[in-house]
Amino acid sequence: MNTSSLTKFAQNLRRLPRVLAQRVADRGAPAISSLARGSFDAGQTPYGIPWAPGAQGQRVTLRKTGALERFLRYVAIGTKLRVALGTSYAKYQIGKRPVFPGAGGLPPGYVDALRRATREVAGEELGR
Repeated sequence: MNTSSLTKFAQNLRRLPRVLAQRVADRGAPAISSLARGSFDAGQTPYGIPWAPGAQGQRVTLRKTGALERFLRYVAIGTKLRVALGTSYAKYQIGKRPVFPGAGGLPPGYVDALRRATREVAGEELGR
């Protein structure tokens, strides 16, 4: 074995955790975006709590133009998952009627989706 390939291998080993984390984030973003859309469609928080009713007690859908629903997603930025809100009023509406988990912890569906993404990416990497 030449030292060039050992050096390359060592470099790849040092990069591996970051590369895997980026791939897990890329794989997990669509899965948890789907969960957020499910919360939006159901009119409830990610924890299954129904949204507060409107001023006259009516069910709130947040679908006046469809723009909010269209842009509701997570994006992977490096190793991080970020919420992408594509309308100027989204922060206000989503703040009042959340579809994304808060800082208190992830709901079981989110945990399962991210674990599944991690298993898939690690399995692909180990299977090489």
